[in-house]
Amino acid sequence: MTDGVSVCLLAELPQLVPEVGELRWREWGRPPEPVDLSWWVAMTRREAGRAELPVTFVAVDAGGAVVGAVGLGEYDLAECRDRSPWVLGMVVRPDHRGRGVARLLLSRVERLAADLGYAAVWVATGPAAEFYRRWGWRESGRLRLGSGQPVVVLRKPCRPGITSDVIDTAPPRAGWLPGTHQSDTGGGTP
Repeated sequence: MTDGVSVCLLAELPQLVPEVGELRWREWGRPPEPVDLSWWVAMTRREAGRAELPVTFVAVDAGGAVVGAVGLGEYDLAECRDRSPWVLGMVVRPDHRGRGVARLLLSRVERLAADLGYAAVWVATGPAAEFYRRWGWRESGRLRLGSGQPVVVLRKPCRPGITSDVIDTAPPRAGWLPGTHQSDTGGGTP
C-alpha cells in the first residue's frame, strides 16, 4: 500500500517545509487554530529539527511530492507538560489516506522516541483516537482545551525495536544520538 513512499527527516529535505506547512494549514488552518498560512510554514520550519526535538518526518511519493508528515516534540499541550514526548501534527494528504502512510510515519516517531530513551510517547487528538487505538495506544485521559475543544490523550510505551507493526528497514539517520530521556508519569488522568 505504501509502495513508492519513503519517509525521512524534513531537515533532510528543507525545500519541502512550505509544502508540509501548507498541508497542515489545509487540515487545521481555521479557528480555533491559527488561520494564516505563514504561521503554519513558520511552525513547520521550527519543528524541522535534526539532532534534538522537535523533529518532523515527511512522507514523499516516488515523484518527491509530500503525502504526509508527523512531528515529535517535547510538549504539545500546556495542560500536560508533565509528560514527554508528543506526536505533533500527524497529517496525510486526503488522496493518500487509507494506504498505510500514517502508520509508516507513526512507526518512525515511535522508533525515534524509543531510540532517544523515552519510556512512552503521547498524543492528544479528537477524531483520530480510534486510529491510535488500533495501533496499540491506550487512553490516558480526556480534557477540554481553553478553546473548549475536547481532546483524548493517548499513550504508548516505547520499546526499542518495536513499532506499530510496520517493518521499516531504513538505516538510522546520521546525526541522531540516543539520549537518556525517561519522562513519563505512568499514565492516568492528566
